[in-house]
Amino acid sequence: MSFRRPLVTWVLAALGCTAVGTAALLAVGVTGPGQTPNGVRWPWLELWVRWDAGWYQGIADRGYEFSATAQSSVAYFPLYALCVKALAALGLDTFVAGIVATWLFGAAAFVVFFAWARQVAGDEIARRALVVLAVWPFAFFLYGAIYSDALFLLLVCGAFLALEKDRLALAVALGALATATRPLAPAVVLGLLARHLERRRGQPFGIASLAPLLSGAGLAAYMGYLWWRFGDPVAFATTQVGWGQLSGPASFLKYGALSELQGAQLVLPAFHAALAVGFIWLAWRTRRSLGWGYAVYAAAAVGIPLVTSRDFIGLGRYCLAAAPCFLELARLTSPRPRAWLLWTGASALLLVWMTMRFATGRYIS
Repeated sequence: MSFRRPLVTWVLAALGCTAVGTAALLAVGVTGPGQTPNGVRWPWLELWVRWDAGWYQGIADRGYEFSATAQSSVAYFPLYALCVKALAALGLDTFVAGIVATWLFGAAAFVVFFAWARQVAGDEIARRALVVLAVWPFAFFLYGAIYSDALFLLLVCGAFLALEKDRLALAVALGALATATRPLAPAVVLGLLARHLERRRGQPFGIASLAPLLSGAGLAAYMGYLWWRFGDPVAFATTQVGWGQLSGPASFLKYGALSELQGAQLVLPAFHAALAVGFIWLAWRTRRSLGWGYAVYAAAAVGIPLVTSRDFIGLGRYCLAAAPCFLELARLTSPRPRAWLLWTGASALLLVWMTMRFATGRYIS
């Protein structure tokens, strides 16, 4: 497994985002409502303590709480918070532990993503895909933000890499950890199952053919805990009412939330929606370049939040989970140098802008 290129790429991108975020924070301060009260003194660390950081800190320090009518911490799956808690037990401030966790998982995710990309697409596409991932407009969530995206990307890429290397038990175990990290179990389970069946094509069908279904164990374990603790195995869905994530056509079609916005307020939702729709298209294309298993996974990883989100905002971050789409985007632009430079340049500029807005507490995901 090659370490140098992905680690250098991650370090450079992380340092760049930290620098621009710190500069923005020192220049204008926190101008939005996203700052989480904390005791972190250094701005180059404090810039990462925004929005959902408070939820993970609360879970790590006090455990889960549940409300069926308001926002509550059960909406956040447990594995990332448990890792933060473990680091905090070493003597770190909980928020600093969250930042360190994202650093570790983000760097490891780049290494494993690159190894998986080389395995399925070759060196050239893997190198380009690494850059595409590094400058994605919301890649700063892999560089220090106290969110679970880096851990999820690491586990998913690890699961698919293990599957490609015929290490089925490891693939299932990593998949199970992924389903305990974020509410994307259908994508993980169906993607691993479809890819496994693809690779077994022509072989006798047996119980081992369905082994990837066991990767749903992470979700099952969390649901079991919620049932035991709160009497509601889907409490993570029930509490979404607190965020306005209601069921029904008004939510699925977004007209309930979007009808409240006007003019420039629609730009950010439209941007997120465009990225998600673009990734659905890229997922469809991967059926030919990578196989149906990856197409199923990527389409579900983006499609689930696309359908269930209240107003599209957040979809750009959720696209980070769709690793096959970054390979397909690299494959599309690699024969066209101008397109490659245009895409990576524009994406890097958007990454700078989004990092600055996140650091100053503005709502961008």
